[in-house]
Formats: sequence, structure tokens, C-alpha cells
Amino acid sequence: MSTTGFPAPGPGADIASQIAMHRATPVVVQNSRLLIAATMICSVIAAFFAVCMVLMVFSVLSSDGGASGGNLYNALCWGFGAFALGFSCPWLWKLSRAMADHRVTMDSRGAIFNLGTKKQPADLFLAWDQIAAIWHKRVGNAQQYYVQGKDGTQARFSSYTFFRPKHVARLIAERTGLAIQKA
Repeated sequence: MSTTGFPAPGPGADIASQIAMHRATPVVVQNSRLLIAATMICSVIAAFFAVCMVLMVFSVLSSDGGASGGNLYNALCWGFGAFALGFSCPWLWKLSRAMADHRVTMDSRGAIFNLGTKKQPADLFLAWDQIAAIWHKRVGNAQQYYVQGKDGTQARFSSYTFFRPKHVARLIAERTGLAIQKA
């Protein structure tokens, strides 16, 4: 039995070789096309249900009770639901279109962040030795991550950029040897 498969004893032993091994494997991280398609389909379904809810408002108001208190309350509830779904439809569509173009390419040189759109690309390259820190912050319902460069440049991505932003941050942390810090 050989002991070559076991890490060398001592603190920090063999960390540099593990980081070098991770850096040697190029990785492109982008959002799942299936999840983007599901988000677009949800947007279309939201539009359909918004139209159906507007029809329910007219149906409730034209029923036998007319404009009685109960019917007005029901029509108001259906109208609020139609309003909410109507506004979620373009928001979901725009979000899915933007998320389709976001990607991070990691190779032996560093990380290339493409967090823009096709019309307005926003590329940022950070070499592995130029990354100073990786920050995590929870803002409202979103998880935000910041990859800080030594020269002050910063790549920021969140759960509105990637479906799994923590996975992206962990991959970068593995390749830099830095821990993800809370901001």
C-alpha cells in the first residue's frame, strides 16, 4: 500500500499544488439553459393568468349581485392579482434574458467575468494573484458576492446574476486559496 495518495502532514501542506491543479482545469460557469427557459415560460404563464384574472374582474362585476360590497371586494382581489402578475411578467422575461448571457470563465491565468448583455458587454479580467478578497453579503432576498481586485476593481454578482452564485464564489475561492468573507 502506497501513501502517495495521502496529503503531506503539517498545516498548509500541499495547498499550493491543489490550487495549481484547480487552476489548470479551465471552467466556464453559466446559467442552465433549462432554468432560463423555465423562467421565460413562467413569464408567459404569468401573462396568461393576468389576462384571465382581468376577465374574472369583469365576470364578478357583471354577475347577479352587481356592484355589491362582496362583489366589489372580490373584483378588487382579482384586480390586484392581475396587476401583480402583469408586472411580474416583463420582470421575469427581462431577468431571464439577462441571465442567459452571464458567464465566468476561469483558466490558468485568472477569471474573466462577463456580466453584461449582448448589446452592452461588460468584461472584467482578474488574474489569480490580483484577487485580494471575496466578500459575501445578503441584501434583502438576494445573495451578493464581490470579488475584489488589489487595484480596486470589483466583480459583483448575485442571485439575480446566477442561479447559484455561491457555487461561482466557491470555485473562485478554490482557485485563489482565499476564504469567502462576510461583508
